[in-house]
Amino acid sequence: MILLNIFRRWDSLIVAWAVSATALVATPATAQLLSADDLAQTAATAKARRAPVLIAFMQQSCPYCAIARRDYLVPLQSAPQWQGRVLIREIEVDRSTAMRDFAGTATTHRAYARSLGVKRVPTLIVFDGDGQPVAPPITGLLADDFYQLYIEQAMEAGLARMRPRGR
Repeated sequence: MILLNIFRRWDSLIVAWAVSATALVATPATAQLLSADDLAQTAATAKARRAPVLIAFMQQSCPYCAIARRDYLVPLQSAPQWQGRVLIREIEVDRSTAMRDFAGTATTHRAYARSLGVKRVPTLIVFDGDGQPVAPPITGLLADDFYQLYIEQAMEAGLARMRPRGR
């Protein structure tokens, strides 16, 4: 009887693991960040909140992009110290997804990335509410020890631009 209960528990654990693993595989990695579909509207929100905009230039087939998204960007957008302080959007450089840039001009993800000279992925750029970069781009998935620091420094530069001291 005891052995039967142990096997039942193991069966339950195996089924639960299989269901959760299936859910993880079925969830596309890009579904976790908001797509940059209207940067003019995003800029208006950024100005109202006095928050910078971090745009992650990614490619769906890029394993380093998946790591940057999963291990750094998704946790950052839900971290209490950054909620409401930075807007994170994603642009897929290999897609012709329609979007509006910061000026409200119609373009595509691919064309917008090219207009900014984005050649490698992942590339992260932090912008102010006027669509001006506020820190050097973070290109590639840098050393694990410092990548988080580089992202946070870029976001802090954006906050300094959006929330100047003495105002």
